[in-house]
Amino acid sequence: MIPDAFTHDDQPVFAGQYTNAEWDALKAQSLESPFAFKMGCCKSRAVLKTSSNGLQFFAHYSDECATAPETAWHIAGKDLVFGALNLFGVNPRSEVPGGTGRDRWKADIYFEIGERKIAIELQRSTQHLKDFVARQERYARYGVECYWLIRYEVAMRLLNAIMKKRFKEEFNRVVPPLGYMINTWPNFYFGILNPENDSTNVVTPGFAISHFELLASIINNDLHWNGMQWSITPNL
Repeated sequence: MIPDAFTHDDQPVFAGQYTNAEWDALKAQSLESPFAFKMGCCKSRAVLKTSSNGLQFFAHYSDECATAPETAWHIAGKDLVFGALNLFGVNPRSEVPGGTGRDRWKADIYFEIGERKIAIELQRSTQHLKDFVARQERYARYGVECYWLIRYEVAMRLLNAIMKKRFKEEFNRVVPPLGYMINTWPNFYFGILNPENDSTNVVTPGFAISHFELLASIINNDLHWNGMQWSITPNL
């Protein structure tokens, strides 16, 4: 995992690892020493910022590098999720670590509701289906529910991989009955996030909703695999 930034002596850092007070102190430090932090993507000067929703993040000081569109997507997505969860009265945290040894994980956004532990992963770079599955299973071993929000470019490869695998292994290369969404995966939810859309900014195979609706359905435990696709139904 590429860190959010590096210190001047090349130590990796993540914005979510600091308390609010520590973050404010680091802001003051970076003003006194402009090159105290470098961006994780390109090593250019980093500045410390806090969004209106309370999300702490590193940003490029001036001209953005070639990886900046991915970085911007990740920050915008986390900010949307943070804002919605705050409105719902949930206490979200970013870059929360867990697990042990080789089984360690770090959640982009983590929160708890009662005894439920929930992680929201924002996947900005291409990842193989087997890696999605492995990371999902790792979370499950620690009793953590994980839901994925991914970029359009990541989705195109993932959708294709899932469809080919399920068409061959689950449906024996026969067209499935009407209603089956074979380009999505029963064991983990993912939605394509477009932060720039105002309303239906999360697209799931079969339906499109807002991030507010999605997070509300997760909080209320209403998001389920119904045997054919992911759907939002009241958990009665």
